[in-house]
Amino acid sequence: MVRATAIASLALVISLVTSAVLLSQAYLARGEQPYRHARTLDVTGSAKARIRSDLALWTIRVRGEAPTLEDAYARLDAAVEAVRGFLAPRGFPDAAAGPINTETHYRPGPKGQPTREVAAYALTREFRVASPDVAGVGKAAGEVTQLLRTGAHVVSIAPEFVYTKLADLKIRMVREATENGRERAETIAEGSGCRIGAVKEARAGVLQITPPWSTEASSEGIHDTSTVEKDVTAVVRLTFMIER
Repeated sequence: MVRATAIASLALVISLVTSAVLLSQAYLARGEQPYRHARTLDVTGSAKARIRSDLALWTIRVRGEAPTLEDAYARLDAAVEAVRGFLAPRGFPDAAAGPINTETHYRPGPKGQPTREVAAYALTREFRVASPDVAGVGKAAGEVTQLLRTGAHVVSIAPEFVYTKLADLKIRMVREATENGRERAETIAEGSGCRIGAVKEARAGVLQITPPWSTEASSEGIHDTSTVEKDVTAVVRLTFMIER
């Protein structure tokens, strides 16, 4: 009886010790999970470059208005010829002319009610200049007021200056931003007595194309077309594994 009791007591002690060891190991394992999860480093890498637009887009709108359709067309035709005479010597003889749009304006009645009595016809037409000569387009746009001296009804839309090699540029900029992010991560890790491992996650933002020296940014990206020269900024967010 005494022997059986001793054996039972010993078994109970062994069971308690075993349970305590298992619980301790489980606790340690749970405690290591946040530690392991936290062994990452988030950094942001960036790259900036100055580019020059290689294509200019410019729209000139001409208008002819008169009480009769014939007179309206004659005024429009005179404005069209004035624009052609202005563009040709400046290196844009092949500017594309769009179709003629016609608007009919009616006289209102005594009480402002609509009538079918024609007050005037307004004809409009647009010239579209697309040229790699961005400097020439910019200069011509600044001189377009000379057309007003001819009596032509002309409206000049501000030129748009674009860069047509953005696809190739984005690849280079993202690569440079990634290299910058890695350099930052290595500096931080070395200062902490660690070293960076593999990239766990990488997220490239949209390009920000802004006027020179601008600090403007948008989550949807900015694409400036008002300036010939522009600054392009790429941002990459990286998460590195940290190794001891």
